[in-house]
Amino acid sequence: MDYFFLSVFGFAAGIFAESLVSFGWWGIAFPFFLSAIFLTWFDIERSRLFIAASVFLFAAAFGMGRMMFAPQALPSAFEPLIGTNLSLQGTVAADPDIRDGNQRVTLAIEKGGQKTRILAVAPRSPSVSYGEIVEVSGGLERPQPFDADGGRVFRYDEFLAKDGIFGIIERAHMKSVAPPSGLVSHALDLLFGAKHAFVRGLENALPEPAAALAEGLLVGGKQGLGKPLTDAFMSAGLIAIVVLSGYNVMIVAEGILRALSFLPKRAALSVAGAGILGFVIAAGSGASALRAGLMACLALFARSTGRSYDALRALFFALFLMLVWNPLSLVYDPGFELSFIATLGLILGAPIIEANILFIRNAFLREVAATTIAAQLAVLPLLLYLTGNLSLVSLPANLLVLPVVPLAMLFSFVAGLSGVIAPLIAPAIGIPAYALLSYIIGIGAYAATLPLAHAIIPAFPFAVVVLAYALIGWFAVRPLTPLRQTASRTPSN
Repeated sequence: MDYFFLSVFGFAAGIFAESLVSFGWWGIAFPFFLSAIFLTWFDIERSRLFIAASVFLFAAAFGMGRMMFAPQALPSAFEPLIGTNLSLQGTVAADPDIRDGNQRVTLAIEKGGQKTRILAVAPRSPSVSYGEIVEVSGGLERPQPFDADGGRVFRYDEFLAKDGIFGIIERAHMKSVAPPSGLVSHALDLLFGAKHAFVRGLENALPEPAAALAEGLLVGGKQGLGKPLTDAFMSAGLIAIVVLSGYNVMIVAEGILRALSFLPKRAALSVAGAGILGFVIAAGSGASALRAGLMACLALFARSTGRSYDALRALFFALFLMLVWNPLSLVYDPGFELSFIATLGLILGAPIIEANILFIRNAFLREVAATTIAAQLAVLPLLLYLTGNLSLVSLPANLLVLPVVPLAMLFSFVAGLSGVIAPLIAPAIGIPAYALLSYIIGIGAYAATLPLAHAIIPAFPFAVVVLAYALIGWFAVRPLTPLRQTASRTPSN
């Protein structure tokens, strides 16, 4: 019995339970008490089941306690401000999200000794930067849920709550008060500034919408694609490659290691780890990118120390670290949930599927097909529950696109650098990137026009999701076992 996985499961279960019902300190004390009882029984009976129950309950109590310390509502000092027009000062707490018609700025504010965050939706001018102190004015409201496809409700309030945001000013006016101060603010402002300069380099080298797609592949974000193309990518099931995913981060990690191969091994791994960390922060620290960044860093650590790297353990360790940092991600962040499930499907499902598609002779194409099918099947039940969006062209579209993504990222990176260093010749240097990006855009646009490319499934209970994953697990473990054993005896090509 692996107590590591049991502990992580227990910790996540405690967070999940406390996010649904506030048990309070007495509720947390109860699993602690049960854990002590099972531990006592283990001392008497020497049964592993008792120690397993004790570990699970202790971890669950820890998870419940961590959830209690996470901010889940607007502090009382700010309650009287809801529904009023106000003017206050705050610090820019994240890289501003620049969109076509506005900028969305996260502000950290303080009142009466209490702190919180609000989201200000303001005109693009004046521009602000991370760590800058600004004055914002407008009407403060609570974020509200809104209706989504298939009779669903998108809990926009909970989605923002995961980032500690409990208020929103929709038509805000901002003006700068003081520049960033402090080492951390200056360092992050410099990092974000480098990202913005690179994005401008992409725009110098590539026409739209290729530049916007390159930005999505390399630094995340899909706003520049425009609604028609964004909708097409969503219908084709390709939107994950546009909003920086774990797949993109792992490509970057491998690319950094290859570029640093001339350095001593430990030096290369250290620089690569720092580069991955900076890349994830600059990209906005989204759930999938952060999870992939943590796993990549763990893999680098394993290489540098000579220890074996277990992908499944690394995934669950990354899950534990992310939940300790932000427990609200477990229930309130769909990106976090889908990223974890997709990676779990890749680790557990891809080897099973690959062993059963040996009719695909080319090893690279077989691996791409196996990982794509595994990830698609893994997220399907949860994705249908959350969005209702069913795309029957998603699998073939991904199989056509994913093999060219690494090259598209490489040539887009070269194009972006040329756009910064030599903008006059950047369009010529960007021709290979433009060709690959146009291919991806063409596949997405064409796939979205096919019959049944986009269907909406009506809302259904979460119990159906649980049943679906139970069936996927059963089919993966039992019926395919003989096939896997047969495949293991078959020479690979």
